[in-house]
Amino acid sequence: MQGGFSRTVLNTLILTSSTILVVLVLGGLGAFALARFRFAGANALSFYLLVGTSMPALLFMVPLYFMWARLGLVNTLLGLIIIYAALYSPFATYLLRSFLVSIPMDFEEAARIDGANDLQVLTSIILPLAWPGFLTVVLVVGLGVWNEFLFAVTFLQDANLKPISTSVLSFQTRYSRDWGLTSAASMIMIIPVVILFLSLQRQFIEGLARGGLKG
Repeated sequence: MQGGFSRTVLNTLILTSSTILVVLVLGGLGAFALARFRFAGANALSFYLLVGTSMPALLFMVPLYFMWARLGLVNTLLGLIIIYAALYSPFATYLLRSFLVSIPMDFEEAARIDGANDLQVLTSIILPLAWPGFLTVVLVVGLGVWNEFLFAVTFLQDANLKPISTSVLSFQTRYSRDWGLTSAASMIMIIPVVILFLSLQRQFIEGLARGGLKG
């Protein structure tokens, strides 16, 4: 099949699900530490994360490529997952911290009185109350990784590893492009994320709104 959609869709699902999992773990733990543990430089670190979300990725693509080549991570899904996780973890940490700051401490104090440790407080108290924030992170990261093209086409050369965003290149030659197949490929790529967003748009908007209320 031209474009290799059966393979590229599988690769994209692996990239997306793995990146979401890593970002949720890193962002959730980082946000919990910033919101609940008092230590010097916490506010400065939060500001650094905010700045990190606004830095264009092109600034570090070239040195990153040479570093990845030395580490043997070029042309591997693992290498791309690490890049995506690093790109989206600052955003996830900053957004989830905003959610956790808005959660009253009374719930956690009651749990600690009952003997809960930090991990139990996080899983039993924080996660159920902050699920709109985690859902927002899932949607933003999932949509971003699903549609990402620049890093994918730069760090992956093996056709068996390429994600769906690169499939449209199969319909382009040096002097022409099959616009019919390109349009069909674009629809195949867009429809799943549109359906997902429309089905969860209320939670997504609520998550962004609540996450922006607290700093």
